[in-house]
Amino acid sequence: MAVVSRLLLTTNRKLFHTNELLGKLLRINNNYALQNQGTVRRMSEHRVMEVTASRWQWHKTKDWLHFYTFMGIIPAGLLIFYCNVFIGPATLEPIPEGYIPKQWEYYRHPITRFLARYVFPNTQMEYEKFLHKAKVASNKSKLYLLRQKIMEDIQDHDDYRYWSFKEGFGKEIINIKESLKEFDM
Repeated sequence: MAVVSRLLLTTNRKLFHTNELLGKLLRINNNYALQNQGTVRRMSEHRVMEVTASRWQWHKTKDWLHFYTFMGIIPAGLLIFYCNVFIGPATLEPIPEGYIPKQWEYYRHPITRFLARYVFPNTQMEYEKFLHKAKVASNKSKLYLLRQKIMEDIQDHDDYRYWSFKEGFGKEIINIKESLKEFDM
């Protein structure tokens, strides 16, 4: 990684150095393209020291990007290699009597089987959850239609819900029973 960074840095200097052809073409056509070049300090024997802004942040970002990329790619590659070489794809076998295969057993590759078993939801379970939601929605719509019918009947017969019934509570019934017992004594 450090070698690649160093190679890119040297090729970048060779391509965009002010003494090279590309640099001269850029300077002639676009003066603003070389504004980030910085001042050039010439010392004896034509040695050049370019004073530019720090590139530490760019190098640090590139290092972290390489680090985390390889932290993900290398273990994933090793896992895939291990699964393909040592475990291998599943083979089709006859199903024994009375055995019901699980949903994840239908996949051929071991990684796909693992993901189907532990990560992705079971399709049958999702379908049953959908059916439950549909049943609840159907019950709610039936209750709404019944309530609408009751309200229409109340309006048609000029009836009031208040006089039709009296809500009773368990505590009131217990109090009535106690008062009846006291009255009987």
